[in-house]
Amino acid sequence: MKSYLKCGFKQFGGYLLILFVATSFTNTAIAQTNADKDLIKNHQIWIDFYPHYYMNEKLEYYGDAGYRSIVSKRSWSRIYVRPSLRYHLNKTWGLHGGLGIFYIFNKDNVDQFEITPWQGFQLNWPKLTRINFKHLFKLEERISFDTRDWKSSFELRFRYKLFGNVSFVRIKKWYVPFYGEYFLPLTGKVEEIYQNKGRAGIGLGYKPDKEWKISFVFNWQTSRTGPNEGLQVSDYIYQLKVRKVWKQLIHVKK
Repeated sequence: MKSYLKCGFKQFGGYLLILFVATSFTNTAIAQTNADKDLIKNHQIWIDFYPHYYMNEKLEYYGDAGYRSIVSKRSWSRIYVRPSLRYHLNKTWGLHGGLGIFYIFNKDNVDQFEITPWQGFQLNWPKLTRINFKHLFKLEERISFDTRDWKSSFELRFRYKLFGNVSFVRIKKWYVPFYGEYFLPLTGKVEEIYQNKGRAGIGLGYKPDKEWKISFVFNWQTSRTGPNEGLQVSDYIYQLKVRKVWKQLIHVKK
């Protein structure tokens, strides 16, 4: 009973520390933004849940669902779900596929609905003692609908994402997630007000056990914040990510 309570207090303390760091990041970012309003246009908040389930040694169901919004103006918000599958070829390579479903609420413009099938592959390399790197290459077929008349537009887009995390030697339950991602339109054009070009982020994560992970990530995003504006570093994004694994992967064959 004592050990159970001790474990519970440790986990609760971990969540409090993440909340403290998140608040500190937010206050720092807001202060910096007030000092340079010409560069940073918006503050966004993202809340994401990531379910994972390993069907067998090779096949994994995963995905994410969440809510995104501009904090100050409340002129834009998005709800989405992206169910996906990953096939582990070995410890280094994997194949991905999924479907994104998005609904974008625009306060001053017409709402948008988007369906995005996608395919990709992942490379896990290099693998170091306390840091790992992963590369995800995706091809997306974006089909967007204007909800006023349900007229559709199409875009084929390539995405490259470098991500990973740094683990600590003595505090094994804590880690530092990081990533950088680039968007490249190939053919077609989706008629949209907000347009992403690239983003990057770094944060602090806590893993209380094998099934749960919770992290706060501070993101920078290069995007367009209006229909007539150019692409620039326009967003600070504060993201809370919760990950739940229902069945752990034990080993992946080489």
